[in-house]
Formats: sequence, C-alpha cells, structure tokens
Amino acid sequence: MTKTTWSIEQTLDQFLKDRHRVQDDQLAQIQRVQAVESGGWAGHFVDAGVITENELLQLIMTETQLPFLPLLQINTADELVKEFTPEFLQTFECFPVERLGPVLTIATPNPFQPDLIRSRATKTDEVRMFLCRVSEWRECMRRLEEKDKQKRR
Repeated sequence: MTKTTWSIEQTLDQFLKDRHRVQDDQLAQIQRVQAVESGGWAGHFVDAGVITENELLQLIMTETQLPFLPLLQINTADELVKEFTPEFLQTFECFPVERLGPVLTIATPNPFQPDLIRSRATKTDEVRMFLCRVSEWRECMRRLEEKDKQKRR
C-alpha cells in the first residue's frame, strides 16, 4: 500500500482560497489556463502573479511541515527518472529524487495532490515528499527534456 508522510486533505486551489490568497475571478482565470495548458497548479498560480514562488513555498512549508529540498543540487539517477513519463511529471509537478528500497522520494512545489500518491501503484511502499521551488522544478524538467533530445540525436 502506498502512503505518504503527511495527510493530503485538500487541493492547492482550495488551500490558497481558504487562506484568502486567491479570489474567485483569479481562480476562474487560472482554471481556464490550466485546462488549456494542463500541467500542475503551482506554476499557474505563480505565473498569474497570485503568489510568488517564495511566498507559496513558505505558506506550504508552514502548513505541511514538509522539508525543503534544493532540487537543483540533486543528481537523480537516470534509471529512476525513466520510471516516470514526462506527462506524469508535468501533470503532477513532481520530480523523483531517489529510491531506497521500497521508499520513493519525490520533490514537488505542490504537495496538495491526492492523485499523485494514489497514482504511484508500483513496488513503492512509501512516498516521501519534499518541497521545492517552482523554478527549480521547471529547470529540472528543462534539463530532462534536453537530455532526451541529445539521446535522440
């Protein structure tokens, strides 16, 4: 059974709305963009100027007590990254960090995603989450895309 180290009870949009960080009209606009562009929520809120990535990180850290991981300082094994499709990583705004036995460690700027944990129905018994900045996650995704392009050449 897959589990996480903290309980996910709401989505990021609900969380930000409950903390009066997003208005209904802003949320409606972000939902329209997200429907067209897909991907995770955190980047859309930052791109819309609703919240800065540092404010978002601090707010989520305070709420969840999840630790911050400087994602750009981590070298993820290619074998681990291959377990995930680029679409999965994009949809859930996550990036694998390491696997130690049955424990999978991932970093995300948005831990408010119950489907992220439920969708990892693999040999992993536990998913450990760390927080990262939106910009660091995007840079890791860019580097991954660049690696894939170089391999195809």
